[in-house]
Amino acid sequence: MLQKVILIAMMICFFAVIDARPIKADEATTSGTSSTNEKISLAKVAPELYYQLRRYPKFYGDENTVHGGLFERSFLLDNLGGARDFLVDHGIYFDVSVTQFLQGNSSGGKDSGSVRTNGTVDYWITLDTGKAGLWPGGAVFLHAESSWQADKSINADTGSLLPANFDATMPEPGDSQAFVLPELYLVQALPANFLLMAGKMNFSGAGDTNLFANNERTQFSYTGLVNNPILGAFIQYTPLGMAVVWAPSKQHNLTLLACQATGDGNSSGFDNFDGDYTTGGQYQFAPTLGGTLPGHYLVLVGYSNKDLASFDIDPRHLIGEIIGVVPVARKTENYTGLVNFDQYLWVKEGGHAAVGRKHLPPIGIGIFGRAGWAPKDRNVIDQFYSFGIGGYGMLIPGRDNDQWGVGWAGTHISSDLRNALGPLEKELNSFEHAGEAFYNFQVTPAVHLTVNAQVIDSVVKRTDTAFTLGTRLQVDF
Repeated sequence: MLQKVILIAMMICFFAVIDARPIKADEATTSGTSSTNEKISLAKVAPELYYQLRRYPKFYGDENTVHGGLFERSFLLDNLGGARDFLVDHGIYFDVSVTQFLQGNSSGGKDSGSVRTNGTVDYWITLDTGKAGLWPGGAVFLHAESSWQADKSINADTGSLLPANFDATMPEPGDSQAFVLPELYLVQALPANFLLMAGKMNFSGAGDTNLFANNERTQFSYTGLVNNPILGAFIQYTPLGMAVVWAPSKQHNLTLLACQATGDGNSSGFDNFDGDYTTGGQYQFAPTLGGTLPGHYLVLVGYSNKDLASFDIDPRHLIGEIIGVVPVARKTENYTGLVNFDQYLWVKEGGHAAVGRKHLPPIGIGIFGRAGWAPKDRNVIDQFYSFGIGGYGMLIPGRDNDQWGVGWAGTHISSDLRNALGPLEKELNSFEHAGEAFYNFQVTPAVHLTVNAQVIDSVVKRTDTAFTLGTRLQVDF
């Protein structure tokens, strides 16, 4: 059934593309389109959409791209002798970034004293159909990932349910070497403020977005401070699906989603139609308090029709290492409700118009939080809470391009699951608590170095509280 729904949606998308009309002439002029006959480019009109879908605050060819010397350019390889500028002029955006971790569990956990290193590479190719002269308001996103020594990351050392290094679980958890194509999807702007997305993509990362806690490459590393882990039981990594977004105004938007209930970065998804699907909805309210303090408030609901032979959880979460075999649940269907918010408390004067921050969050300080609930008789995690404070710049004078955050996450383990474990129940805490602080230094516009510290009180009682220290080097080529 889901296969038919998605194929029909793709057909609708195709015909909508043919009929899609450009934005109003005054909007086109404002966005930098020189003629009303030109096809509308999403990269020009809505670069913030690209940032949200990539969960990354830049791409080569955006308005913030700077050329120049090694300590000035936005990307290490700059324009590659003009090749990248040629591609951008024809609607093709190409980006490569490397993330390298060096972490150690200094005490507690399952193992301490060892220094771990692992990393990932992200490759993005985006075809902007408007700029390419094909049709207005469309874009095709292709995202490939490779990793090394993911099985040597710090995750096994901490003994926690949620991985301390979320990036090490992608593209494939536990693989020492991997190269996959986890995302390939179409985005199409439609008349009446509608947006259609169809294909294979990271729906949970894009849906549970947060200004201060949503990116394992530039912000927090602990899984519970990147996304709500309850989502993993409903939307796994990069399933095949579709979403429709309606934004009647800048303050309000509504998203409806239908996708596979399982995901796999190694497969196309077309060979995985087993009848299990997830549907969901999201409402977002985005006020600007006092005219200067932006915020986002999200409510998400989800439903899955899959039959559960055991208590459900994202396979990336380390439940097997915690309790071994997950007990039988024998339930049909699953559902959840989640909330998410970020809100600026203070913005630096001129922070909205700071150089290099067009379409990006302003320089300032804000708070964030998440909460979620799911039935305890069929989910390993039935409650989740997190909150914290973060910012862009502000802590060190003159360093407006740095980023930082301090956060806490609490993951509640279902009492029904613990009861089903029998004698093992006494070995488990009801909550796993974790705290993390990070500071992301801009070394150059193309190179960022993050230092972070974590305190993780595992769900396993016999596992002592883990204290980790680490660095993360992020290079944009």
